[in-house]
Amino acid sequence: MSEEYQTVERNRDEGSIGIGAMIVFIALILVAAVASTIIIKTAEELQQNAEATSDDTRKEISGKISILQVLVNSSGTTDVNSLVITAKVASGSTDVLVNNVEWLLTCGDDTVYGVVSGNLGTESSWGEAIGTAAAPSHPDPNAMQLDGTRMAATDELAAGTPFKFEIDLDRAVDGDASNNDETHNGAAGAEEGACNTVAGAGETLNLKMIVQEGGTTLTELKIESIVPGKEVI
Repeated sequence: MSEEYQTVERNRDEGSIGIGAMIVFIALILVAAVASTIIIKTAEELQQNAEATSDDTRKEISGKISILQVLVNSSGTTDVNSLVITAKVASGSTDVLVNNVEWLLTCGDDTVYGVVSGNLGTESSWGEAIGTAAAPSHPDPNAMQLDGTRMAATDELAAGTPFKFEIDLDRAVDGDASNNDETHNGAAGAEEGACNTVAGAGETLNLKMIVQEGGTTLTELKIESIVPGKEVI
């Protein structure tokens, strides 16, 4: 076999090895590209989920209403008719408007119960709709500064700054006055009604403060006295 033939064969073998190595190299690059794309996409999704969870958690923690004091505002012969609540937005909260805050008060037991609810910016303490330019005679929002100045529905509740509002216990969850008989507050009807007939001394009320897109706070209120001005703890 001539030397020239051997050189050609050797070059052919080396060329085949080079092509094979190039194919393997390209395949490795493609695999690495696909793998890196998947890793980057997964990392982005994890980051987005983490940010969303962080935002939700921050809202849940900071966007809460803390109850500072609850006083008896008015009473009947044996039960409380209305309460004055002093509260504040938790520290670190931002963009909490008056009309972002709702409340739900429940009372009673297994045989008789009541539900009273409202929104600080869209209803008065009684539950009437807030007035508009077309009907300005409607009541003001059920949120006040401590000096009694009414707040607008779109006012921001500054974190740490106290405000107050009133809850009338003698209206049902739909805003209508209860007739205070067994069809609303007795075992015969077993329907939800107002809370003024089951808010006597020794009774317990549950007040839930709800911030839209924020947190929820539940406070248990123990009535020790129905005398106006007495604190409910």
